[in-house]
Amino acid sequence: MSYLKNRYWIAAVALLVASVMVVAAGCAPPEEEVEEPEEPEVEYRDEFTAAIPSEIQGTDPQQVTTIYGLVDGMLTTAPMSLGLDNDEILPYGVADVEVAEDGLSIVFTFDEDRYFSNDVPLTPEAYKRSVERYRELSPYAFDFDPVEDMTVDEEANTLTMHLSEPGPGMFVVLASAYGAPVEVEAAAEMGEDEFNRDTIGCGPFTMQEWVDGSHVTMTRNDDYTDNLPFVENNEAFHFQEMTVRFIPEGFTRVSELRAGNVDMITGVPSEYLETLEEDPEVDVHAYLNSNVRHIQMDYKMDLFDDPKVREAIALALDREHIQRGVDEVIEPVFSIVGPAMLRHSPDTEEQLAEQYAHDLETAQDLLAEAGWEPGDDGILTKDGQRFEFELAINGDNPIDTTAAPLFQSQLEAIGMDAQIRERDGRYLREMIEEDDFEMILRNWSWLDPGGVWPAGLHSEGALAPWSHPEIDELLDAVVVEADDELGAQIWGEISEKVWEHNVIIPMWSDRLFVATRHNVEGLHISVSGALYLNDLRIQETGD
Repeated sequence: MSYLKNRYWIAAVALLVASVMVVAAGCAPPEEEVEEPEEPEVEYRDEFTAAIPSEIQGTDPQQVTTIYGLVDGMLTTAPMSLGLDNDEILPYGVADVEVAEDGLSIVFTFDEDRYFSNDVPLTPEAYKRSVERYRELSPYAFDFDPVEDMTVDEEANTLTMHLSEPGPGMFVVLASAYGAPVEVEAAAEMGEDEFNRDTIGCGPFTMQEWVDGSHVTMTRNDDYTDNLPFVENNEAFHFQEMTVRFIPEGFTRVSELRAGNVDMITGVPSEYLETLEEDPEVDVHAYLNSNVRHIQMDYKMDLFDDPKVREAIALALDREHIQRGVDEVIEPVFSIVGPAMLRHSPDTEEQLAEQYAHDLETAQDLLAEAGWEPGDDGILTKDGQRFEFELAINGDNPIDTTAAPLFQSQLEAIGMDAQIRERDGRYLREMIEEDDFEMILRNWSWLDPGGVWPAGLHSEGALAPWSHPEIDELLDAVVVEADDELGAQIWGEISEKVWEHNVIIPMWSDRLFVATRHNVEGLHISVSGALYLNDLRIQETGD
């Protein structure tokens, strides 16, 4: 076969094969499209159950001394929020909040279609009546002392609070259930006792039942709306019924959560923290308490009247060692304004932490300069007096009882015999009021430092350890300072003055914990523990 014929023959074969392939392709059945399996639709429960350590005092925030966000905050809604980082003023139960630059007025703009749960309109006038009732009835009526007058503009639908002086501490109240509106006419008709068990507010839930010693159950307010900008849902909540159980025993709360009988617990005991963190069905949420736990000494005693001795004690205390000893459930602090409190100054915290860092050698030198020498047993003596004293602590607080032996050993390292005495928490305050203590581990807890420290530092305060004109002047200035940055600077100055005397030694802020089942989603928690449930859902697990 010639080369030319061979080429034709190959071409013919190729053409034939190609034709067969085309025909075969044309006759082949079309490929079937493979459908992706549909993801099963997520189903959510209509009931949400939480457990808290204490039974509520009542449901009317204007009659009680302690509020619980999971109850009081569900029955009524605060007019404003401080945001998740406590650094903003945001509308919550009203349409808008505007604070004047000089801090002397606060204007609340109300929604046109917002109602109390009994269908009474929530108007500026209704909120004004609620604040007036608070000032007449509440044990904390002084919260609104800076308010000179309240004016209503019906056309603009606003209420303006006119202040005699800037009251930055009021923002804490206005962002809590204490500042939330209640339906005053209903309270008058029902009587205070009944209203304190079935409060009419404007919150996402209404009271269904309160079984003493057991629980409260609330039903969803389907007409609820709010204006929180950092949540997705500003209308009726995703679950229809909410039960809050009162379970004082920490072990039982934890057990009920792990068994799936409750969806959330607050007040997680630190001794069960590791167990919960290792449980794949549980999520643990941490936040920093707005408190400062501190050592206070009776500086009028011979033992503590020398500033060198007090400084030696301050330098001997090792906060990081204590932090490790209590399983990291505290945050060391040196400022009297903790990191989760308003107007905390990070610069002051850093400066004081460096200046007064743990320094055992300097502490021992200071004690020697003060004339104290080790005795045969290693405990310091001076003029025949042994350096021994009582350190009173809150026996009801597991962190304090765990930390106390660490305090004891650190003080023993500089030759001091601290004898630990566990007291009832309420008794500690009485000891200070009656000036009947030697050394005490105390606690202040409130978001606004101006709401607590004047009582503990100002010469007119019931718990002040001294009469200190400079600190008095700074305190008088800071509680009416409208500018947060300047306020933080003044609190920093006060912290520095406190450290100059070492009568009060800031130690730590507590880390606190909320735990939820793993199928709970959409929970928002602020840096200081405020709970927002607008987006919360509870997935069905099929158990």
